[in-house]
Amino acid sequence: MRKLLDTVYRISGGLAAVSLLGITVIVFGQVLLNLIDYVAMSVFGRSYSLLIPSYALLSGYALAFSTFLSLGLGFRRAAHIRVTLVESRLPPRVRRGTLTAVALVGVVAGLIFTYSLGQLAFQSFMWGDRASGLLRIPLWIPQSVLCLGTAVFLIAALDTLIEVLRTGASESLRIENPAEEAL
Repeated sequence: MRKLLDTVYRISGGLAAVSLLGITVIVFGQVLLNLIDYVAMSVFGRSYSLLIPSYALLSGYALAFSTFLSLGLGFRRAAHIRVTLVESRLPPRVRRGTLTAVALVGVVAGLIFTYSLGQLAFQSFMWGDRASGLLRIPLWIPQSVLCLGTAVFLIAALDTLIEVLRTGASESLRIENPAEEAL
């Protein structure tokens, strides 16, 4: 089960990385088209109005995809921001309680976000909502990706809660971060 969960987190994180790459390609492509258009205007005195249709919208979707799809992996790898100044000074028994509470809050937040985004995507599908702009993308498509990202986060939070309840600790909720210690 551990290998399956870690694979799900890695795939979601990989899709987030692909989304970041998509932003780079879209923005760089539009800058290149603007440059070509500028040169054409300077040399030939004519603009060709080259553009990637709805490039700002597509970049925004890709940013949302990368943010939401990386939630689960970031949580499991302890890449999230936590304030541990007080927690690090607590006795182990109290600390176990705080870790359980933190993991439980993550589960509740994951449930709320996954349910809400699922409802939103379903309603957008039922109503036929579409994005404004040149590309009339059905809104349920990007909303479903956000829902998928929060579902992976929910799984990661449940995974962490079970780990804390079983062992009293979790790598996802560790106090010291090796990456920070290296600095």
